[in-house]
Amino acid sequence: MELSNLYSSLLNSTKDSPVFLTKDLEADFMLKAYKFGLFPWSTAPVTWWCPDPRMLLFPKDIYKQKSIKRFFKLYELSLDKNTMALIKLCANTRDISWIDKNFLKAYASLIEMGFLHSLELYEKDELVGGIYGLIIGKVFFAESMVSLRKNVSKIAMIKLCELLEPYDFLIDCQVYNKHLEFMGAKKSSRKDFLELLSQKTEEKSGFESFKNLI
Repeated sequence: MELSNLYSSLLNSTKDSPVFLTKDLEADFMLKAYKFGLFPWSTAPVTWWCPDPRMLLFPKDIYKQKSIKRFFKLYELSLDKNTMALIKLCANTRDISWIDKNFLKAYASLIEMGFLHSLELYEKDELVGGIYGLIIGKVFFAESMVSLRKNVSKIAMIKLCELLEPYDFLIDCQVYNKHLEFMGAKKSSRKDFLELLSQKTEEKSGFESFKNLI
């Protein structure tokens, strides 16, 4: 099925299961698929998902606990300093991870192409967490985040929102969990998400380099 035809069927579908399969995970195809609201969740074969509802976070809605302020000074923030190290940290700190060698290869290509970015937090030069994802237009497609210290994942999300809010970004958090809801993310119907996505991915990000936002 062509992606353009798939888009029409997704708008009117209530299916919450893999909606597309491919043999390989290729960076070029990933960029096309993300613009249609799809993301990969496994390989051999690659399963592509477009859940309904979708979890979305508008940066202006991020929840900032008063008690978390004192933790900010404990960590040093970097952008795109060592994206692959963060991705591997995400993979290695989970008992079961979808981030296999196929994902690592595709992610490496997306980094080289300038689409995959990371926000990293360091404690005395040690990488202790962060968040990474793709930027297409004015959408940050959040792939994963990791935290080795208290509140690091919350700090990473807050800092990401602070950096992207001036540029009217949308953060795609993919699927629901309580942590994201606590941070301010909200559920969106698949139809509303896809219509918004078609607009936001065609807009210019508004900045020349994500790395230079700090």
